[in-house]
Amino acid sequence: MKLGRKLLMTAKGISVWWGIYLILGCCIGFGLKTVKDLFMTAGAGFEIKLYIPIMGAGSLVLAVITYAAAAVLKAAPFRKMKRKLWKIVRTEGVSDNYISELFSNARGDMKNYLTIEAAGAYTVRGETERAASVLEKIDLVSVLDVAQSTGDFRTAAYYYCVKMIMCIQNKDTAGATRAYDEGIYYLEAFETDANVLLVLAVYQLEAGLFHSALDTIKKVKIKKLPPYLRQYGKSLSALITATSMLNTGRMDEAGLYAAMACEAPGSDFIKEWAENILNQTRTEKKAISETN
Repeated sequence: MKLGRKLLMTAKGISVWWGIYLILGCCIGFGLKTVKDLFMTAGAGFEIKLYIPIMGAGSLVLAVITYAAAAVLKAAPFRKMKRKLWKIVRTEGVSDNYISELFSNARGDMKNYLTIEAAGAYTVRGETERAASVLEKIDLVSVLDVAQSTGDFRTAAYYYCVKMIMCIQNKDTAGATRAYDEGIYYLEAFETDANVLLVLAVYQLEAGLFHSALDTIKKVKIKKLPPYLRQYGKSLSALITATSMLNTGRMDEAGLYAAMACEAPGSDFIKEWAENILNQTRTEKKAISETN
């Protein structure tokens, strides 16, 4: 996410808590003023002109502390879940158990985000019908409202990423273009995000922009992916590179990258894609050899 976007999101989060504390501070001030007028002698105690700046500064400090504490508390179960997902992927890959773990944690603030991740997991496995049925459970209006109110565009960006991949897998070029156009505002906010870049590169492949896909894939930093998804990121990056090279006549390099993807395939879908590229490169090489 861009630094400016992160700062804006943080500022919005703090401003919510600041508003709450300002309201509480005003209520306390009103109460103190009432008590002074009723029970205190003239000149004793409460001075409203001094109270207002102190209350404003104090409430801001409390807002920052509360926002930071809430972020830590919110991140703790998410980190625990990620560790469990990593263990599952190491032994099982993107299995039903992996997806069940996502669903079991899809509640509260993380409900939409993890449901979208589950839909994305189905696309990794090439199961577009199941991905579509999961994505239909998402209230997109709610996702976009939260994005606009909090400044956190990640869930919205990932929603459009999954939508694009689903359309591409179903050979629905028009649908993929529509999803891209609708989501471009959110996707651009994550122009360095590895997940978003991988999807954009696949989209460019589908559009026949093979050189652009190669340029995009060079920007992907696999280490920015969660540990349990890096194997899939490596495989997909290799496949996108192989497909681009295959379509630009670089057969030897295409075969090399396809073989790299086969060595550590992320799923049966990815493995099938890699083997298809290898078969195409062999066929092309054989045809060239026979012609010569």
